[in-house]
Amino acid sequence: MEGPVLVGDVGGTNVRFALAARRDGVLTISDFQKYPGDAYDSFDDVLRSYLDQTGARPRAACFALAGPIKNQEVTLTNRKWHVSSAAVKAQFGFEDVRLINDFHAMARSVPEYAVSSFDVIFPGTPEAGAPVLVTGPGTGFGVATLFSGPDGQWQVLSGEGGHMAYAPRTAVEFELTRLLARDYGYVSNELVASGSGLEEVHRAFCEIYGRECLDLSPEDMRLRADEGDEMFRALIEVRALAVMGAAGDLVLANGARGGVVLAGGVSERLSEFLKTPVARQRFVARGPMSGYLEDCPVWLMRDAAAPLIGAAVYFEQLSRI
Repeated sequence: MEGPVLVGDVGGTNVRFALAARRDGVLTISDFQKYPGDAYDSFDDVLRSYLDQTGARPRAACFALAGPIKNQEVTLTNRKWHVSSAAVKAQFGFEDVRLINDFHAMARSVPEYAVSSFDVIFPGTPEAGAPVLVTGPGTGFGVATLFSGPDGQWQVLSGEGGHMAYAPRTAVEFELTRLLARDYGYVSNELVASGSGLEEVHRAFCEIYGRECLDLSPEDMRLRADEGDEMFRALIEVRALAVMGAAGDLVLANGARGGVVLAGGVSERLSEFLKTPVARQRFVARGPMSGYLEDCPVWLMRDAAAPLIGAAVYFEQLSRI
């Protein structure tokens, strides 16, 4: 890439910007800034804040956004901002602006990391040449599949797989699903496991356990679980099992025996619960096809800059075409 490229990670909660450049063959990130989305009325407002704060004037930009991209436009799934590459280009004077899905960027970043940089959730042996699944909950629930194309270039298939239907297996999970379906109609993995659905899941658990529904933060819920509160421990376990159940289903669907990389802030906060024997069983147990998943490794990505790196690599790869 010629000169630094402005890269952005625009999620349902936070917005991150940085400048990306390749120096001596190594992709580097500089001028990193993070902004709370609730503090701004539009994407243009937060982008203007970054450019004013840093004085950066890059010629090109690539933004990873949490929503489905169509014709280089997107309305964020969990924040009603509409972003158009053409409008951003005209408003800020960029020569080139590209929009990609945030989990597309997350997935594209994975080959830039050594496997040793990930936390091991479950060890295994990645199948050479097989696709790699990148998935997990943050504010929403992202899904993307990474594979090597015939030209040796990494390619990403992304969609809205987090909105696939949730598959309960235990009595508590079936009751949770019944209550959520009663109140919201459709029950997705995103509703059960992501940050955007936590309030709804909390209310349902309070109804299941016959308890008053208090206004608690995720940190308060985790503290109560750690102190032995049965309901909050069950709530967190169900969310973790939803992640592993979805991951196992997606490996089956995509043939992703190259491994699974879990990502997203909720995945990080659930990491202890993702490593339990019951979580492994939820990932592997698929009746006659359980052996298909038995040796599939699962890792956890913890680098908050990953979507920024993925956006930069995507733009760099696109520029070569």
